[in-house]
Amino acid sequence: MQETKLNLTKEQLQTVINDHIIKENGVNELFSTFVNSLMYCERKQYLEKDELGNKANGFRKIIKAGINTGLQLSIPRDRLSQFKPMILGILKEQEEQIKELSFELYGKGLTTREISKVLEKIYGKSYSKSTISNISLSYYDYIKSWSERKLLSNYPVIMIDALHLKVRRDTVETEAFYVVLGLKPDFTREILSIKNIPTESSLGWKSILLDLRERGLEQVNLIVSDDLKGLAETIKAIYPESNHQKCILHFQKNISKEIRIKDRKIFCEGLKRIFNPEENKKVIEKVDELQNYLSTWEDKYPSLKRISKKKDLESYFTYFKYQRVIRRMVYTTNWIERFNKSVRRTTKIRNSFPSPESALFLIGYKGMEMEEGAYKYPIYEFRYEDKFR
Repeated sequence: MQETKLNLTKEQLQTVINDHIIKENGVNELFSTFVNSLMYCERKQYLEKDELGNKANGFRKIIKAGINTGLQLSIPRDRLSQFKPMILGILKEQEEQIKELSFELYGKGLTTREISKVLEKIYGKSYSKSTISNISLSYYDYIKSWSERKLLSNYPVIMIDALHLKVRRDTVETEAFYVVLGLKPDFTREILSIKNIPTESSLGWKSILLDLRERGLEQVNLIVSDDLKGLAETIKAIYPESNHQKCILHFQKNISKEIRIKDRKIFCEGLKRIFNPEENKKVIEKVDELQNYLSTWEDKYPSLKRISKKKDLESYFTYFKYQRVIRRMVYTTNWIERFNKSVRRTTKIRNSFPSPESALFLIGYKGMEMEEGAYKYPIYEFRYEDKFR
C-alpha cells in the first residue's frame, strides 16, 4: 500500500465520499478502504514502537461480511506474526452476534427463509438459506456434546417418551425422537437424553437406557413410561431395582377405545375414581378394585376380560407406594408430555425438517432452554418422600 499525500478540505472529502457511495457497491468499497487504512496505520504505529526489529510483511486478503456483498480486506502482516488488528476483533464480534441470533431464531422454530429476512432487516445483508442452515447447525456439535454429557449416578425419577416429527432423508417420513427427562437429587429437572431412532420400540429404548448407564446413571428409584410392548421387560433388564409406573392417562385412553361412545363417559368416571391418588390404599387393593370394576362391564364388552387378566396391572398403581403429595406428579408422563408439546409448538410452522440432525438441534435447544428456565426451580414436594432422599 503506497502512501499518497492529498490536501483535501472537509467539504471536498465529503463530496468524494458522497460521489462514491452512490455507485454500485460503493458503501462496501468505502468501508473496506476505511478498515484497510485503519489496519495499515495501526500496524505502522505497532512497528514504530517495536524494539525487536520487526518489519512489515505484506498483506493477507480476506472477505468479511458486508452489505449485500463481502468486504474485501487486506490484513497487514508482520515478519514475527505478532500483529493483530484491533478492528478485526470488532468485525468478528458482529459475526458472532449474527451466528448467535441465527441460533436463537432457528431454535425458536423460524425457518431459514424467515431468519434470512430478520438478519437482512437488522444488518442490511441478505443471507442464503444454505448459509443460515450452516450458521445454525454449526452449533450442533455444542448441542451434541451437551446431550452426551456425563450424568449423575442417581436420579430419583426419570420419565421416558418418544416425540414423533417429520424429517427428510430420501423422502419425508415421520420418525421417533427418544426423550428422557430426569428429576435430580436436588429436585430440579433436566433433559438426560435426546436420540433419533426412526421407529419407537422396546429395542430402541434398550439402546437409550444402556447409553444412560454408560454415561454414569446407575440408580433410578422410579421410571415413568407408557405401555409400549416389551418396554417393562427392557426397563427391568437394565434397571432391575427401579420401580416402574405406567402412565394412567395412556391406560385410560386406550381402554376407553373398547367402549361405545354413549357409555364412555360413565365408564371413564368409574376409572377416574379408581385411580384417585388421594386414597390411602395399597397397590394390590387398587388392582383388585380395577379388576372388579372391569368385571361389571365384561358382559357388555367381553374384550375387557383380556385387560383385567393382565399380569402387570400393579405397574399402573405404583404411585401408591409414595407419599400422597407427589402422586399426581408421577402417575402420568405429563412432565415429558409438556416438554414434547413445547417442542411441537416450536415446530408447528414447519412441514418437516431437512434432516434428523436439524430436528435434534431444535429439540436439544428447547431442552437447554427449559433447563435455564422452569427446570432450574426445585420441586420441593419430593423432599417429603424418604425414598427420594
